[in-house]
Amino acid sequence: MSTVAEVLDRLAVEQLDRLLFQGQPNDWPNKHVFGGHVVAQAMEAAEKTVEPDYKLHSLHGYFLRPGIADRPIIYDVDPIRDGRSFVTRRVVAIQNGEAIFTLAASFHVGEEGVSHQIDMPDVPQPEDLDDDEAYYEKILKAFNAGGGKKRAYMPFQTRAIDRMDLEDIKPKDPVTGYWLKLKEPIEGDQALHRRLLAYISDFAFLSSNLRPHAMIPRDPRLKTVASLDHAMWFHRDNFSVNEWIFYKTEGYWSGKGRGLARGALYCRDGRLIASTAQESLLRLKKDEA
Repeated sequence: MSTVAEVLDRLAVEQLDRLLFQGQPNDWPNKHVFGGHVVAQAMEAAEKTVEPDYKLHSLHGYFLRPGIADRPIIYDVDPIRDGRSFVTRRVVAIQNGEAIFTLAASFHVGEEGVSHQIDMPDVPQPEDLDDDEAYYEKILKAFNAGGGKKRAYMPFQTRAIDRMDLEDIKPKDPVTGYWLKLKEPIEGDQALHRRLLAYISDFAFLSSNLRPHAMIPRDPRLKTVASLDHAMWFHRDNFSVNEWIFYKTEGYWSGKGRGLARGALYCRDGRLIASTAQESLLRLKKDEA
């Protein structure tokens, strides 16, 4: 089975009861579950309780405890509200009887109204950039983090605009940008493409907050680096993760052991697909604080 097919198989949730679902953790050689994996599964659980005319337009999630990668995850959906224009769902992800993640999701039928967006940045095209595979392989091997074994489970290929130089890491602006798309094309409805976009939107998000401090997520000066929450707003339905999508993230603030970043995802033709925001835990080792 291919990498993409394996991830899709793992992401699918099984319906146990009207509002109860079960999902498998990601199959990475890592004791913890990838945050984007839990977000995508919670999205599907919520979507399965909503009529198809209502489309997911925003989600807000909190990572409460680390997910364990060798145990199934239960998703308990609370149908908070079913209105004429909006539907709201709350999902709690549970392992060993404890909540590890909670999601609030809002669905909208869509209406006519005013329309505008911020422009996509002027950036190099993906064909003019190198693939990130070798770069991340070097990071993981340098910090004894599993090397190619972990990257082998990443279903997306990415091409960054301005990487940190691993041989001479220096402070940079708190802005990252990279192109992304699935390694292999898939078939599926728009809801599946939304879930996969949410999955990848959690990847490398916090890097923008580390760049001004000449750090990368695997920096030995860091004790703990983790996502605390994740928010996403979907602006368009007609996009495909089979095609190149540009993801820009900006670290707006860091302090008190935390960092806040915001992001924007664009189709290649400049249409704004979605916006993101995330606060991360950036805990230094005691001798570095």
